[in-house]
Amino acid sequence: MKYSSVMYLHKGCEAEYKKRHDELWPDLAELLKSYGIKNYYIYLDESESRLYATFDAENLDSGALAKEPVMQRWWKYMADIMETKSESFEPASTALQEVFRFNVQDAQLVRVVAVLDIGKTNIKICLMDAQTGVLKEVIKRTNGVVEEGIYPHVDVETIWQWIKETLAGLTSTYFIGSIAITTHGATAACMAGDVLALPVLDYEYDDIDQCRTEYEKWRSPFSETFSPLLPQGLNLGKQLYWQQSKFPEAFSNVTDILLYPQYWGFLLSGQKVSEVTSLGCHTDLWNPSACQFSHFSQQQGWDKLFPQLVETGAKLGNILPALAEETGLPKSCAIFNGIHDSNASLVPYISKPLDSLTVISSGTWTVIATINGDLDSLDEHKDMLANVDAFGRATPTIRFMGGREWEALRSDKEGTMDDISFILENGVFALPSFATGGGPFAQYQGRIDTRGLSLTPGQQSALADVYVALMTDYCIDLLGESDMTVVEGAFSNNLNFLTLLSSLKANSEIYASRDVTGTAGGAALLSNKSLKHKGRLSLAQCEPTLKPLLNLYRCQWRERLVTLG
Repeated sequence: MKYSSVMYLHKGCEAEYKKRHDELWPDLAELLKSYGIKNYYIYLDESESRLYATFDAENLDSGALAKEPVMQRWWKYMADIMETKSESFEPASTALQEVFRFNVQDAQLVRVVAVLDIGKTNIKICLMDAQTGVLKEVIKRTNGVVEEGIYPHVDVETIWQWIKETLAGLTSTYFIGSIAITTHGATAACMAGDVLALPVLDYEYDDIDQCRTEYEKWRSPFSETFSPLLPQGLNLGKQLYWQQSKFPEAFSNVTDILLYPQYWGFLLSGQKVSEVTSLGCHTDLWNPSACQFSHFSQQQGWDKLFPQLVETGAKLGNILPALAEETGLPKSCAIFNGIHDSNASLVPYISKPLDSLTVISSGTWTVIATINGDLDSLDEHKDMLANVDAFGRATPTIRFMGGREWEALRSDKEGTMDDISFILENGVFALPSFATGGGPFAQYQGRIDTRGLSLTPGQQSALADVYVALMTDYCIDLLGESDMTVVEGAFSNNLNFLTLLSSLKANSEIYASRDVTGTAGGAALLSNKSLKHKGRLSLAQCEPTLKPLLNLYRCQWRERLVTLG
């Protein structure tokens, strides 16, 4: 953002004003840089003794700058040669309004929003143009779990070091004016003051289910939380219950429970807050209808351990000064309250004037949510639940581990439409489930019926595409079909999946998002209200010659689902 103003010099002090600025204090120069101020020019109109100043800065906290001791000393030093405000010695000035610009060239550093996108499988830093929302660059690394220690846990130290080093390496090319955050759910950090009281538990740890029978006696009913009882630690409440039972001494030292996006926000800004999309993500801790903590959470006393609830995407403050110095980020870099990743995918659509809209967020999980959907359709035994959107509204949702199952079934060679026809014509079926952890058939062991045929690598991948399309189709039917469905994330680039789903859903238009940053784009849009981000959608085309055979195959596949177990 460009700032322009006019200041008023005492007559005859022009030479002295220039001399003092030629000898600008080094500590003042460093202070201005730390606040992100650059391209600073001051012009003198000698006939009127007026000074015209202009500079660039992103998210400038002028109030904080005015309180800096160095700034105040400089203003006092300059007060004898220019008009100032009587008490603070701040120069008297009038803001100027831009009325024309022509042939403006980009500054050397591109201004961007950095989005920390921390998924279960991959961690990414996405850099998006601060004005257009266009993706400039993505840096990513794989994520993992540390098996050593008292239990498997998230390697937050390694992640944090990578984040700091990556951001530091980007400062020579980009001006990072703000940081938005989106992460996977079912994860929290138990804090003892400003350090971890316990390692951040991996939600896929099987031993968490040791407390399942006892936990069921205490948890709130589905009718209150719209959260089903899930395996492993997919209910955050079950994680906390297990940690509290297994490690009572360490848990007694917990002063704060930070949801996963808010943990990273705390490391960046020093602010501890809570946020509703992660609280409402099948945790057993939140009542979405009443917008308050569940009775179970209150019984355990955990509601008092969660910091103040702050609006999704609200500014937490600027980056910690020591962190700005370590990374080279501007001191004015704003940190925004993070969001659960599947809910970030909904952000571009939640204010659309549609009766209902289905959004499919695909990654490790395939999460299907219907905006303005019917909560009465939810069946807790099929891993259906209500997520909570960025406005705090309950959103009917169903999910399965589509990305992980697709990886388990596919080969390294892509399938063709001929390969898909082979799978359909020969009745080769994949029946759920091929990943543990969730979905309407999580309790069953997946199996493949090849009818005695040997599949080529291409046909293996075609079977994977058919399977995830049929699972998605099945889940949409459970939720209720919308007039419009948007596919975000990994499957938005899978042409076979899109063609199959479009052929299966004849009454709904299927669109693929062409914004490769689904969750990151939503987080950036929510956190930067001035961002001119516009989602690009491409209408998926059905395959008419495939539809009769595909519909028959679907009927046969669903008949086999009845016999599972």
